[in-house]
Amino acid sequence: MAHRLTRSILLLLFGAFLGAPAISAQTRTVTGKVTELGGEVAIVSALINLEGTTTHTYSNDEGNFSLELPAGEQRLTVQIIGYRSTEVSVGADETTITIELARDVLNLDEIVVTGQATGVRRQNLANAVATISSDDLTRAPLASFEQALQGRLAGANVQANNGAPGGGIQVQLRGTSSIIGDHRPLYVVDGVIVSNDEIASNVHVVTVSSSNPVRGGQQDNAPNRIADLNPNDIERIEVLKGASASAIYGSKATNGVVLITTKRGRVGAPRFNFTQRLGFFQKANDLGLRKFDTVDDAVEAFGPNAANFYSAGAFFDHEEYLAGNTPLSYESALSVNGGNESTRYYVSGLVKHDGGIVTGTGYDKQSLKLNVDQSIGSSVLFRISTTALHTKTARGFTNNDNRSISYWMTLPSTPSFIDLRQREDGSWPHNPFANSNILETAANVVNDEDVYRFIGAGNLSWDALVSGGHSLRFVANAGVDFFTQQNTIFSPPELQYEPDDGLPGTSVKGDAASRFVNVSTNAIHTYTHDRFRSTFSAGIQYEERDLDISRIAARNLVAGLSNADDWTALAVRQQRRRVGDFGGFGRE
Repeated sequence: MAHRLTRSILLLLFGAFLGAPAISAQTRTVTGKVTELGGEVAIVSALINLEGTTTHTYSNDEGNFSLELPAGEQRLTVQIIGYRSTEVSVGADETTITIELARDVLNLDEIVVTGQATGVRRQNLANAVATISSDDLTRAPLASFEQALQGRLAGANVQANNGAPGGGIQVQLRGTSSIIGDHRPLYVVDGVIVSNDEIASNVHVVTVSSSNPVRGGQQDNAPNRIADLNPNDIERIEVLKGASASAIYGSKATNGVVLITTKRGRVGAPRFNFTQRLGFFQKANDLGLRKFDTVDDAVEAFGPNAANFYSAGAFFDHEEYLAGNTPLSYESALSVNGGNESTRYYVSGLVKHDGGIVTGTGYDKQSLKLNVDQSIGSSVLFRISTTALHTKTARGFTNNDNRSISYWMTLPSTPSFIDLRQREDGSWPHNPFANSNILETAANVVNDEDVYRFIGAGNLSWDALVSGGHSLRFVANAGVDFFTQQNTIFSPPELQYEPDDGLPGTSVKGDAASRFVNVSTNAIHTYTHDRFRSTFSAGIQYEERDLDISRIAARNLVAGLSNADDWTALAVRQQRRRVGDFGGFGRE
């Protein structure tokens, strides 16, 4: 028995040894060069892909490339942004080729992503897709990438909630109303659906404005969480408003889809890019204050009580005292990318600081990103995309309110002959014409937000079949978006408006945790014959969204103290929301 087993093993090894040359003979190495039309200028980082597969390579710094191809005649697709894509036939006996690309001013050959696993040439699109490149995003400093959408998307309404550093921006791609009660688009980053929840800061506890813990408190002016992304990491943004979006993402795509693709590594030696920006902020325009020449003018504008406070020639520019700062702003961004035909990487880091023109406001952000592409053989490609970031924001009281205590609600009712500046002994005068001294409020209130966030995605694609114009590819995606948000509101008891209710001093602590999980599998069949090309894709998706929000508010604080042990508890609130979706799709 042992003798028979030994003989079988030897025969198997011998057969494998004899078969090795035959297997090796099934592939060949083709080398070449990619140049501009005319052959004088080499094109760097052009993608050379075996049609219908994930087998690909990139041209190096001299435009040269090398690619393993199966035996027989094959077709290569060569593409790079800014040039017309070209299909090249490689004969069964060819081992060296030269490829020339013509510039494409209209980008009609640009591949546009229209779903999780498929793309279409722009000239073949059935509906309009707006695209914004990385050059548009980084040409000028931007507080967030959403600002890059302004003026570049037909029909898009992009407006800021307020002027505070890190403040929210509303993006509306479609109509003003929606059957789902929300006008915000769906955001997808590297195939992962990410959260854009606007979580209330809880400042409405002090201002008594309209409240909603998830929709940004309605009047809390919460930021869009999508603004956390680093614009320098984005390769392109594609905005879908047609059936392509709804077919893949369902009712969530009713208000449109913003597909964000981040930068990835390219073949070649490490390439470093460092950007340093410095600048100052200042008011673009003054609202202006009226100067009263006579007591009669003051009484006419503010009533008989104005005569008791009017002083001839007195003029105090409260707007300048409040928002006349010219703070320093800086941004330091470093990235490196490179790799070989098997492994490519992109690593970046960002440190950003924006000072606020309004006293007590500011914004800081730090982020790290790592993208890795790993080819396994000629038919499998594995990609990972990770982002870790931290933001910290000081906002002050710039939102709407129902107590006349926020800055821009109080300023119009305060005459310019009233001096609201801090006295030499450290005390602040009361405002006899409004519920608060806005200069005192700006100098003492706390409205801070602290966010930690991680976005991770993995993508695995496998070319299972390539034969006779038919190709079959399987793609699996998995991703997670997790962030924590901590809000701190502190209104000291000595402020003018606090004693009104007999419980001076307000402190609010808010904590929120959000988790998005996406998993999907897709199958894509492509048939190509001469100039005819047909693509069918189908897949299943699972999504889970979990949001946990808690808040504790306290009143009756001891002056100068904000410790929880010194509070008189007012209210504790918690909200939990968990949603799971499972579905499938098919598209031709």
